[in-house]
Amino acid sequence: MKTFRLISLGCPKNTVDSEVMAGLLMGKGYTPVIEPGNYVDVLILNTCGFIETAKEESISRIMEAVEAKETGKVGKLVVAGCLAQRYPQALKEEIPEIDILFGIDGVENITDFLAGESSPIITESPTYIYSHKSPRAVSTGIGYAYLKIADGCNHSCSFCAIPEIRGKQRSRPIEDVVTEARALTDDGIRELILVAQDGTSYGRDLGLGNGLSDLLEELDKIENVGWIRPMYMFPGKITDKLLDVIASSTKVCPYVDIPLQHSSGSLLKSMRRPGDSDSYLRLLERIRERIPGVYVRTSLIVGYPGETDEDVEQLLSFVKEARFHHLGVFTYSREEGTPAFPLGETVSEAVKLERSSVIMEAQKQISHELNEKLVGQTLEVIVEGISEETDLLLQGRHIGQAPDIDGVVLINDGEAQVGEKKPVVIEQALFYDVVGRII
Repeated sequence: MKTFRLISLGCPKNTVDSEVMAGLLMGKGYTPVIEPGNYVDVLILNTCGFIETAKEESISRIMEAVEAKETGKVGKLVVAGCLAQRYPQALKEEIPEIDILFGIDGVENITDFLAGESSPIITESPTYIYSHKSPRAVSTGIGYAYLKIADGCNHSCSFCAIPEIRGKQRSRPIEDVVTEARALTDDGIRELILVAQDGTSYGRDLGLGNGLSDLLEELDKIENVGWIRPMYMFPGKITDKLLDVIASSTKVCPYVDIPLQHSSGSLLKSMRRPGDSDSYLRLLERIRERIPGVYVRTSLIVGYPGETDEDVEQLLSFVKEARFHHLGVFTYSREEGTPAFPLGETVSEAVKLERSSVIMEAQKQISHELNEKLVGQTLEVIVEGISEETDLLLQGRHIGQAPDIDGVVLINDGEAQVGEKKPVVIEQALFYDVVGRII
């Protein structure tokens, strides 16, 4: 009996690919080993290569795996995913200890590679997208599962390497997604989190004019589904129909994840992104009018080439006026092969971090104020188990919290099983989390 350990780095889209690889391995008789100290026949690293910090983490984990292999704790070392897709030659030359290296299109061939039945695949522009027939070993527990509805991206944002790494957008047919969703919910999954590089472009490559809206309407019909949470909505493609579908459903979360990246019109133009501060405020107003009680998340970039102190002041004013429930800030990473690469670096790393800190400090106060409005309310909460902070508390999420990126509900009284939905009265607001008791 052969054993394997699979380490998945990066985004939820990568997590799904890792789950497919794990499912294929288990189908061939491989046994997963979770504990890092135990020997494994195969160690697989599904890497991220999106920005500099992600690349550094991937390289660090590869070197740790090389050390484990040299000390006899690992048989074969396999490196897959975005870093392998982006830098195959450099990895082969610099880290010869890697036994098998393959990119995005090699995901479903992993058992053939290990058996020596075919050669590892690294295509120039990936076309792979899994289907409901692909075996998956869901790794996120019973509370939720990621449902990848599309891969790749047709946008040309100047800072982003995703189209180069993962190729053009390719969407799964609605019937295929719904079939997998039924199987997941039949297995007890409470929440389906729809992921893609651009969720609002879902189905356009299949000729669908309102693909995401149509998909949500079909998923809404599944009897066993609890929450449906679409992620990654491109700001220029949020239609009234999409907002109305979200508002009218009792299963689709009133939650809009809309990465805006900045509010300066000139910087957004250089980023090859639509909009500016005024148009984004109007968009947020439209979202909130059509979906009462909606939770809105965004992500921003600071330190993009040409960003001035005035741009940051304007962004700070925008954040204070927009009042997002959840917000993340990335510091600009100069990536070779992207349209922004020739612009060089005009902002130091220290200044980038300072600007990020200023924005996040303002957001912390906004998040706290919005959480205070929940005190006294009774919210439906998916219980996820013991709190990561202390084993004296349970932890869960209400409908306005996505896993890993948003806050949580800390439960200080009451009992529940993992995956159960419970009514929780909120008694205290923290900066990002809330505290309550099961009633």
